[in-house]
Amino acid sequence: MSADLPIPFVLPEIRHAIACMFIDLTLAIHAIIFSRDQEPPSVPDADLALVAAAVSFGHAEGRPMNASQIAKRLRMPPASTLRRLDTLIERGVIQRIKLKYYLEPVLAANVPDDSVKLILSKAFAVLGPHLSKLGE
Repeated sequence: MSADLPIPFVLPEIRHAIACMFIDLTLAIHAIIFSRDQEPPSVPDADLALVAAAVSFGHAEGRPMNASQIAKRLRMPPASTLRRLDTLIERGVIQRIKLKYYLEPVLAANVPDDSVKLILSKAFAVLGPHLSKLGE
């Protein structure tokens, strides 16, 4: 990262690590949504990845959410949320049971692959030393 930028940038290493982690995790979730036998759209739908992450969030907490709760959590219009939930159901990524959304059983039982671990380890290699200073 260049030190001679026309606009000063505070904490560039931290912000770079967070931005890379966010982008890479969004793309990794998007890749999970579109299995190898399905043609992904030419431009990834970050909102689709966010909805999938919200479903995973609720499921992981043991408090699966309904569509309204997901929309509220993501600050997304309910109609947009429902369209994306329907897409995720069609793709076999999530299931709706009694108006609550869950990850599909195979996805819920397995970590997608080592790419998520690699993304997190790269980010935390930079963020870790800074996070340890937060309590000081």
